[in-house]
Amino acid sequence: MNAYKQLSKYITFSLGDVIAITGNESTSTSLITRWLKKRYVERIRKDLYTCIDLTTGDIIANKYQIASAINDESYVSHYTAFEFYGMANQVYNTVYVSSEKRFNTFDFMGNTYKYISSAFNDGVIQVKNIDGIRVTDKERTFVDSINLVSKVGGIEELINITKTVEDLDTDKLLNYMELYNKKVLYQKVGYFLENYYVGEMLGTEFFETCRIKSGDSVRYLVQGRDGKLQAKWNLIIPKEYIPRIDEVEMPDEYI
Repeated sequence: MNAYKQLSKYITFSLGDVIAITGNESTSTSLITRWLKKRYVERIRKDLYTCIDLTTGDIIANKYQIASAINDESYVSHYTAFEFYGMANQVYNTVYVSSEKRFNTFDFMGNTYKYISSAFNDGVIQVKNIDGIRVTDKERTFVDSINLVSKVGGIEELINITKTVEDLDTDKLLNYMELYNKKVLYQKVGYFLENYYVGEMLGTEFFETCRIKSGDSVRYLVQGRDGKLQAKWNLIIPKEYIPRIDEVEMPDEYI
């Protein structure tokens, strides 16, 4: 059990970690097989395992730690990152994981781990108070989710999340939008934060930068959905998502 005691200090481990302890691949493979049969460990996916807490019968690794261990570049992103920060209104059994290295979707302990291609590596942090978790910071998570609304539960959920954000760093937001290099992101980020964000003030300069960089093209908040033109941001907003102030003060200009 000496090798197991050493591995139980790991959140997740691979065959290579066991070999580092035993010094022998054959012995290590046999040990893992034995531990699996005795339910000392659980196989998460190919060559990725976690130990069982023998006092409770629960696995040691949580879903955020598992996501961060899929490969040496993987990290928690999109809606799952909002879940981690306690900002999501619901808990889903889909875990969104970004990485430059692609992996196949897999299920483990009732959760489905889904790959999302990483546009860039900026804005990924190593959590300080919990071992083994890499996650996008709040600003990167927000911009990522505007870019892929389907990975955050839809517009309604994104509106609700935006209302819970207490503070954002405008320099980070602008940096991530610049890395994406999509004018529509400046439009949508500016629109969402101006209408639904109630946290620490972001300043007029930030919104003016978003407005300038968004260009002059009219775009849809939800692709293909007709609605009302919000003139400042040149966005067509479906009726159910129009802020009440717009319904009262703006002319009914439907497209």
